[in-house]
Amino acid sequence: GIEAMAASRFSAAVALLCSVLCCATTAETPKASLRGAASSVQAAVASPPAGAEASWMVLGDHQVAEDEGENLLTASGDLEFCKQLCSHFEGCKSFAFCGAQCFLKDGQVTPTSESVDNPHCTTYYRGVKTDATTTLAPDSEEMPECRSFTSVLVMNQGQQYSGNAEADIHGFAEMTLCTNGIMKATLQLDGGHTEIIATHIHHCEGGDSHQTRTAALCTGPPVVNFCGDNAAGLIADGAKYSVACSGYNSTGTSLTENMQGTFIPNSDISLTERVKDIFANPNMYYFNVHSLADFTHWYPAHVGGCRGPLKPETSGATSRTPAPGPVKDNCFSFYSQMSMNELQKYPGNPDSQASGYASFTLCTNGTLQGQALIFGGTTKLIAMHVHRCEGGETPQTRTAELCEGFPVLNFCGDNSAGLIANGTPYLEACAAYSDLGASHTKQMMGAFVSGTNTGTTLAERLEDMAQNPQLYVFNAHSLASFTHWYPEVQGMARGPMELWTGA
Repeated sequence: GIEAMAASRFSAAVALLCSVLCCATTAETPKASLRGAASSVQAAVASPPAGAEASWMVLGDHQVAEDEGENLLTASGDLEFCKQLCSHFEGCKSFAFCGAQCFLKDGQVTPTSESVDNPHCTTYYRGVKTDATTTLAPDSEEMPECRSFTSVLVMNQGQQYSGNAEADIHGFAEMTLCTNGIMKATLQLDGGHTEIIATHIHHCEGGDSHQTRTAALCTGPPVVNFCGDNAAGLIADGAKYSVACSGYNSTGTSLTENMQGTFIPNSDISLTERVKDIFANPNMYYFNVHSLADFTHWYPAHVGGCRGPLKPETSGATSRTPAPGPVKDNCFSFYSQMSMNELQKYPGNPDSQASGYASFTLCTNGTLQGQALIFGGTTKLIAMHVHRCEGGETPQTRTAELCEGFPVLNFCGDNSAGLIANGTPYLEACAAYSDLGASHTKQMMGAFVSGTNTGTTLAERLEDMAQNPQLYVFNAHSLASFTHWYPEVQGMARGPMELWTGA
């Protein structure tokens, strides 16, 4: 009886999915395209020359439009992600990019728009490039620019191996990088035992998923050296290490302070261009530490012993709109940058390009609100949850990067029989994809999942989220992902929950 009923519901879901996909083959399916093809932008560009395409432009480095319009969304992300957000957010005509944050705006910006100097932010808008709008001052006339980054270092999923005596190695790196070549860093490590023979910043190359293309799980060449051992036969990349890494002291800590970085000239990109690319796309770079133990194990490959993505230190500067500060009165602000996770990919996935951004205000008095912008998917969105990590054998499988766990908060979803139910109804349906190829569910209300929070109050759950955001994931489920993984529930796209500090 129960098995037959479940099979019947599953068959109905399969039939619905097939109808969606079949329609997609005979009708034009909305694509996750840039706004350059949209009528609103065509009007703004004013009949571009034949063959010309709208692209992202700036009024000048560190120039912000005088009239930006109203703020539509304040988000955390790198430059490429901010471009995608604006392209899929209805009404967005420009954004101010401020290193680790972007401010989506509805004001029309053109090459002749008035602008003001801003040491931290630059306005980006869609337009057609001409000689008059793309000429910038030579690099030699630019003032040096410096930015600070941090990297939390743990053994990466790609670095684990059986019998690793340094499996618990961890630490952090703090660095300041400048376009004039000044690069300084401090490195602290604990849990290691053998000599630290090399430390680098690497640039991601290749990959067939979001995580393997970016710093979470990517691989790529070193572009900046810091401390290391220049002895013959170890890791040499064409640039000397400026100083040896400190050994472990009696308490098991290695601390190397104020080490000078060295640019590795291994491509056609200059030092200034490389540093600017790190500024714009920090998620494409990671800090990697190599010990004698991992060098010996992986030889002749150089994999490293622990690593971490570069994270910009926010300056607190904004375009012309204050960033949201910490929410008071027992409320917390979170955000999540979402993409298809390594655990969610499978051949023939129609939603493999799905990405998105979600932000939340969660209060201990029961007010749970959020909004989610999903783009790049094609099949119906049937559920969105916040999950808590459980179990895991490595740092990444124990935390939000690659963990699995149970849902603790529901947001939008489909309450139809046979779909994803956890005993707590979804309070509203997720928005359908628009002509921009985006689903934007605004002001969605959350619901506390009583069945998975047994013995835990809402206040206790939110306090735990605020203290341990790395243990929570926001997950979106589509009809295609539900059908593929049934009876398991993996989801379509997900991202770690991150606490918004208002910086």
